[in-house]
Amino acid sequence: MKILDLSAGNRAVWFNKKHPLATYLDRRPEVNPDIVCDTNSLPDPVGKDYDLVVFDPPHMNCGPNSNMSKVYGYHTTAHILELLEKTSNEAHRVTKENALMAFKWNNHDIKLERAFKLMIKWEPLFGHLTKDGPRSQTYWVMLRRLS
Repeated sequence: MKILDLSAGNRAVWFNKKHPLATYLDRRPEVNPDIVCDTNSLPDPVGKDYDLVVFDPPHMNCGPNSNMSKVYGYHTTAHILELLEKTSNEAHRVTKENALMAFKWNNHDIKLERAFKLMIKWEPLFGHLTKDGPRSQTYWVMLRRLS
């Protein structure tokens, strides 16, 4: 099995933060990914034929001076929408037929349904609401690669 983590960051979702089956990607060299890259256009060293993709993209425009931006980087809403569409297309390109994607999403700024509409090469299978706050909800969703 080959696993591709498209937004490794501090690997908060991982129990084993150096899992031998995973390739960790991030655009920030300071978080020590296996490959530093923009996931909107994956470079050749990423490879192909992944069985599982982990995708926990930025999901909120917090403003350039916010604490969230200091930890995760600043992202405009337009950049987040572009990232969802282009990165999910790239994930489709480098995965096997019927590969799965574990997708984490918070709908504070952009609703989950809108995110799905941008990820047209992936079929939502099932999901779970993991955090229900006063203004936002966090979901984990499993998606399947469409042919």
